[in-house]
Amino acid sequence: TMVRLAQASGFKSYEAFREPFQDSVRSGGTSFASRTEWLVQLAGEGDTGKLTGSMAEAVISNVENAFRGVETETLEEAAKMLRSAERVYVAGFGGMSAVANYFYFVAHMVLPHLVPVGASGGTSIDDLAHIGQNDVLATFSVEPYSRETSRAVAFAQRRNAKIFAITDSRASPAGAAADVCLFASTTSPQFFPSQAAVIALIETLVALIVAHGDEKIVQWMDELERVRAEEGLILKRGEG
Repeated sequence: TMVRLAQASGFKSYEAFREPFQDSVRSGGTSFASRTEWLVQLAGEGDTGKLTGSMAEAVISNVENAFRGVETETLEEAAKMLRSAERVYVAGFGGMSAVANYFYFVAHMVLPHLVPVGASGGTSIDDLAHIGQNDVLATFSVEPYSRETSRAVAFAQRRNAKIFAITDSRASPAGAAADVCLFASTTSPQFFPSQAAVIALIETLVALIVAHGDEKIVQWMDELERVRAEEGLILKRGEG
């Protein structure tokens, strides 16, 4: 529980545990520089417990809020959209490129029709050149928003493709345009937005795609496992 976490972090009570995080939100500023300064200050004071507690509460709170705020119908709609599309173009720019790559890596095991945007080394428009009305642009975007996200979304809309987004606000470039949207808070005392809730939604979505999939998804996974085993790509515990 949060009370035990507070005690393990060196705090006498849960309220004392919450205080540094609340202070960081109230006075830590929103710029990367001010948050970094706050982290350095904590480290200089040797207050590892407070920093650890603040990080833990932020992550737990973000994930909790993401699941409280999402309707199961929306998750099911997103899973159906991605599963039934002819192609799913996966896009994330700047700090979100790693998140998009993670989604691609996990989801392509069950959705072989995924197309990574940006992997070619060209512009997003180069990779989206063939997107059409039977396709989906799956984009991941949180503040600070990349201009490249706006370009990709606008282009996909002009080509009558559907937009799926995981973002932090309906007012974000991706959120405002999305046909189906999931929201994740990225609040954090660190200098960069926390992606814990985004990752949690991605993993839940992929689990739903598998759970509601057909025999083709099972066959695809079986084939992937067989190839990995035959090629000796996976080590068992104790193997070097």
